[in-house]
Amino acid sequence: MTPADELRTAAQTLMDLADTAQADLDTDEFWKCYAPATAWRDGFVNGFGGVSSDLVAVFTPTTAHALAGWLRFEADLIDRVPGAELKDRTTHALNVARQINGSAP
Repeated sequence: MTPADELRTAAQTLMDLADTAQADLDTDEFWKCYAPATAWRDGFVNGFGGVSSDLVAVFTPTTAHALAGWLRFEADLIDRVPGAELKDRTTHALNVARQINGSAP
């Protein structure tokens, strides 16, 4: 798998999870007691609590879509610019992608 493929795979994984989570947020009874605009944050912070929930609360489906957009941007950049010029630029994006993909660096 090329570095661009790794980035695109991670982006797609995030998009799929975000869309599924948003569908759950829009339809599951658990979320009905929360205001739609703040349901994700409120559901995790109030519903579950703890520092881990605070982290999840800021990683909304919208955040996942934004992160996926960045990963796709970096993948497209790899396709357009010679590799040596991108090594430092793409290191962080690839590290994030590999964490999402569960792959070794």
